[in-house]
Amino acid sequence: MQELSNGIASKYEEIIEKIKSFSDEYLNEDYKNICVLATETLFLNYEEQFKKGKSFSWGAGIVHAIGTVNNLFDSKEKPYIKVADLYKEFGVSSSTGSSKSKEVKSLLDISKDNNKWIIGENKDAEASEGTMLKAKEEVALTMNDKIEEDKAVKDETKVPFKFVVHKDYIMAQRIIEYAWRQKNYKNKAKYAKEALEVYEDCADAYIILSKDSSLNNNQKTELLEKAVTAAKNLLRIDDLKNAPAELLRLKIARQLFGAKYSLAIHLWEIGEKEAAIDNALEILEYDEKDELVVRSLVVNWLLIEKRYEQLKSLLEKYEKDNLAAIHYSRVALLYRINEIKAAESALRRAYKRNPHVIPYILKQRRVSSTLPNLIRFGSEEEAMKYASLGLDIWNDPKMLQWIKEKKKEFDIINFS
Repeated sequence: MQELSNGIASKYEEIIEKIKSFSDEYLNEDYKNICVLATETLFLNYEEQFKKGKSFSWGAGIVHAIGTVNNLFDSKEKPYIKVADLYKEFGVSSSTGSSKSKEVKSLLDISKDNNKWIIGENKDAEASEGTMLKAKEEVALTMNDKIEEDKAVKDETKVPFKFVVHKDYIMAQRIIEYAWRQKNYKNKAKYAKEALEVYEDCADAYIILSKDSSLNNNQKTELLEKAVTAAKNLLRIDDLKNAPAELLRLKIARQLFGAKYSLAIHLWEIGEKEAAIDNALEILEYDEKDELVVRSLVVNWLLIEKRYEQLKSLLEKYEKDNLAAIHYSRVALLYRINEIKAAESALRRAYKRNPHVIPYILKQRRVSSTLPNLIRFGSEEEAMKYASLGLDIWNDPKMLQWIKEKKKEFDIINFS
């Protein structure tokens, strides 16, 4: 599920509305278009930064940043406005407006040398991706994170990676964000269908529609596969292995990872376990940050399916991971392949990382029907989350007895 936070969406709408009304009254269409483009680029690429600061502070900063490179504050030019009047219209202090302007310039690389942000000068700068005359139709996403250079060419300057999406995608995502907030499926489906009318490659819309309880498993699979295809179309790739690494680091790539994750879970639930695991492993291969925490799910699946060699490789990859699922899956694997000494050491480390897991393994505690959203490493909530993934791998009397005995030993040592 690619759900945007209500606060961010609301802030975005406030900024856009204010910039448009301000531009209509004091500036012109060109300024409005380029400031809206700047806002959309910030929203899509810098959500964490966007969360900080008030809406109108960002609005003032965006207009000021664009204005400084387009002579907006030169009385000999038209349109013209005093900086103080700009800040007054947005209701911010000069220090706040100036600070936000500097931040916007830094994030978007706004300068007189960057024609992308110069009104009337950008036709040659982005001819291959569409000019600013198409600002109403396309929204540019820019990834400014530098890719680590090869040592041989470490002094070579890298050009920021750019990706362009159609404005209809933005509109569809706004509808989808509203759809996710609906309390009943009927309303969710209504807005999901509206989103598809606006933009046919809206992956989240297919995910929502797949939750219709009247559908059979094949129909749900078909919709989730459409979600994956839609996300690929959005990214303009036919396969993850053909996608530029820079593209997969962008926020927009979450659409594809989320769609594949939803498909993997569904496939597992209907018994197509090999396909489920393959989808999950592919996410881990290409999603460097694993923001969906797919690894905590797939290690459990690999244990259940006794795909021990693949699990070994995965656990090596996440050797320094703090997740309880990783630590306790390592314990289960070592015990199952009869490396008891190593399993004991792994259990000691796992217990130290999160002692709350064992009571769930031993069925001394039950998993709550409502799982927490925020989870800290080593917490009761993390233990509950791990237990919710399924404790089938621990349904072995000898294994449970071994766990119980070792826990007593650890507790005695800790007590003494």
